[in-house]
Amino acid sequence: MIRKVQLEDLEEVMKIERQSFPVAWEYSIFLNICLQSGHIVTGKSKSLSMDVIEENDIVVGYAVWELDICKAECHILNLVIQKDERRKGKGRMLLLHIVDNLKTNRIRTCRLEVRESNIAARSLYEAIGFVASGKISGYYFDENAIVYTMRL
Repeated sequence: MIRKVQLEDLEEVMKIERQSFPVAWEYSIFLNICLQSGHIVTGKSKSLSMDVIEENDIVVGYAVWELDICKAECHILNLVIQKDERRKGKGRMLLLHIVDNLKTNRIRTCRLEVRESNIAARSLYEAIGFVASGKISGYYFDENAIVYTMRL
């Protein structure tokens, strides 16, 4: 099941975040999103959203994205599945959920960055229809990022 993040998800989200990334997002960022039930208005036309994917009432992954309604753009900031749940279709399910949401909201483009070495994620993005559109040197401090873009 995919749904908006809730405060009671915070502990599991932080566990997945810390296990998945060498430099984890700060607790306070996720706390703020959770306290606002997964949707924060960040500007006149901008908002930040977070959904979780759960199995057997346990959060196994999540995604965070920023929308700019005026520009009809989305930036996926974070999409992660718990390590032992990867390669089971959950990342694909979560990503397709976001893309469907974007189409419903008449968003025209979506972009994201991914580690150059993350071949599994890159394959997923390409299979869904994202196209490599650039490279950012040193984006992850220790590694370059590949920028992917999708026209919706």
